[in-house]
Amino acid sequence: MRWRWHHNLMVQSQRTDSKRPHVVLVKPPLRVTKASYSTLACPPLALALVAAALEKSDCEVTIIDALGEAPRRYTPTANSRFVRLGLSDDEIVARLPRSATYIGVTAMFTEEWPLIRSVIQAIRKARPEAIIVAGGEHASAAPKFTIEDSAAVDACVIGEGENTAVELAWALHEGRPVADVAGVVTLEQGRLVRGERRARQRDLDALPWPAWHLLPLENYLDHGLGYGIGRNRSLPLLATRGCPYTCTFCSNEKMWGIRWSARDPADVVAEIRAAVQRYAITNVDFYDLTAVLQRRWILRFCRLMAEADLKVTLQIPSGTRSEVLDEEVLRALKGAGCHHIVYAPESGSPSLLKRVKKRICLDRMTESMITAVKVGMTVKCNFIIGFPDETEAEIRETIAYCAQLAKIGVQDVNLGPFCPYPGSDLYDELVAEGALPVMSDAYCDTLAMYSDLSRSLSFSRHLSSRKLHAYRIAGMALFYGSSTLRRPIRLFEIVRNIKTGKHQTRLDRALSDMTRRFADSLLRRAN
Repeated sequence: MRWRWHHNLMVQSQRTDSKRPHVVLVKPPLRVTKASYSTLACPPLALALVAAALEKSDCEVTIIDALGEAPRRYTPTANSRFVRLGLSDDEIVARLPRSATYIGVTAMFTEEWPLIRSVIQAIRKARPEAIIVAGGEHASAAPKFTIEDSAAVDACVIGEGENTAVELAWALHEGRPVADVAGVVTLEQGRLVRGERRARQRDLDALPWPAWHLLPLENYLDHGLGYGIGRNRSLPLLATRGCPYTCTFCSNEKMWGIRWSARDPADVVAEIRAAVQRYAITNVDFYDLTAVLQRRWILRFCRLMAEADLKVTLQIPSGTRSEVLDEEVLRALKGAGCHHIVYAPESGSPSLLKRVKKRICLDRMTESMITAVKVGMTVKCNFIIGFPDETEAEIRETIAYCAQLAKIGVQDVNLGPFCPYPGSDLYDELVAEGALPVMSDAYCDTLAMYSDLSRSLSFSRHLSSRKLHAYRIAGMALFYGSSTLRRPIRLFEIVRNIKTGKHQTRLDRALSDMTRRFADSLLRRAN
């Protein structure tokens, strides 16, 4: 194991007089492309859940939320294509308490890794004695790269973080072997050492609610930041965990595994009620991987929400399936306050869907979307084009399907280019074929193109990056053009919604965010 690890444990034991561990959790700034139409500036739910588990175990916890403390501050980065959103490295370091048992840094998305690494290196320079641990989906999918690419990282936490973070904190505090902690990966003499894989959390109701009180939450609420539509006082929430499906483009299995589990609907409603009372929220965004999977669960949840009459709206903005979303369930969701839902068909080509193991029936999903529009919901669809073996004919099937969705009243689509995320089957296949570059900053940059309208990078064997980008722009233009022709007043609504911030669709929100970012940029230049 790295010499620093042993040295830091000795230093830690010499300077810790407290009877309990002190853990510092860091949410780094965001790194987004200048042409991005989505910033994902949302309250860090995963960090708040880990912090709550640490507090419950009698740890002292400090959160440094570099995004939440400066959610409107954009600054240039060394890479001219990107901007930084949040505090500077110096400001983050200045907030670090000296008494930390360890410092945990969340690394959620691989495209943000170059900036996250910069933050970690700044922490290491200022706190050479600190034990620095990386967690989150990037660290879970690529622990070897994370530890080897940054000498400042001592270990990675893999998968669900709550129980691992707690056990690690007490092991370090008491000087027990870290190798005995399940769910932790370290580097020993150049060799990756994986602890025992930690079992999934089975009783989700035993976990405490997010520790929002440790975050600058009002900054998110006051700016209406969240993943859904509208400028609401929104909080994210997880009602379920996991996904039983094994799509080849998704890294879910590495992070969560394929077991789907759900909280008691009554506990979810109680959490929402408490958030309304304490933070005066007006909206809840469900960040579940597969929010609507079990019919009985969702109907009971909707009934309890309707009975509670909490005067909040609900949104499912991360994409879901349609198997149980028939008229009864959709009307129940609408009655419970759900006004925005995102479906994830991923492709309009049945043959492509079969190859990527996206086990859905497009006809059934289309019927569900028609019903969702009928009951008064705003509907968005997520698509991916440019899969490694996807043909141009299959891409044209997807674009034609988008045009069909415009006719039935779907309000938004996103045609994102395929990105080979670490931990997915397709990523492993492309690496084995030698079709991917070695993981590096340049590779991380390519993953950021999912929300970058200025360029697309093709990993398809059948078309160039230029042609993929042309299909992407043409498909979205066809959808929104068809949608506007169907309802011309929409142009006036878009202008009005950008001005008022009362967004009705994801397009409204994206255009509003881009307009605001452009205005902020002009203001910075003027000053």
